[in-house]
Amino acid sequence: MATPLQLKKALLTHCQTQTDERITGITDALAGIETARNGETKSSAGDKFETGRAMMQMEEAKLQGQLAEVLKVRQVLDQIKPETSSGRISAGSLVATNRGNYLVAIGLGKVKLEGRIFFCTSLNAPIGKALHGRETGDTFTFNELDFEVLGIV
Repeated sequence: MATPLQLKKALLTHCQTQTDERITGITDALAGIETARNGETKSSAGDKFETGRAMMQMEEAKLQGQLAEVLKVRQVLDQIKPETSSGRISAGSLVATNRGNYLVAIGLGKVKLEGRIFFCTSLNAPIGKALHGRETGDTFTFNELDFEVLGIV
């Protein structure tokens, strides 16, 4: 059975892996657009060429926006030091409540690790905002459910 700190590190590693996979997927898609654009030649059907090019530019802009967001998420993860714990819930905290276990880092949702369920959330998410700054023993209500903070790592 892993210690709470080991679980926290494993969850952060999982978050980093998921984020890195998204970055790779987006950069691969951008490379595919670049290859397609370089391979496309202007034909006698000029409108078709221009339409195809405009569609590629729109897709490229969408992917560039997604990449920028994922890179911001990765930066947030890179700033988290797993060994650091202030006693108050903040970015990087692993929190046990009577309603589940939360990693306050990035919004990945439900993650199963070592047979247990953890919810990865960001400080910007509603539950992240509700947890932020709380200490062990604090109680609060979220979505009409009563929560109690049982522990923080």
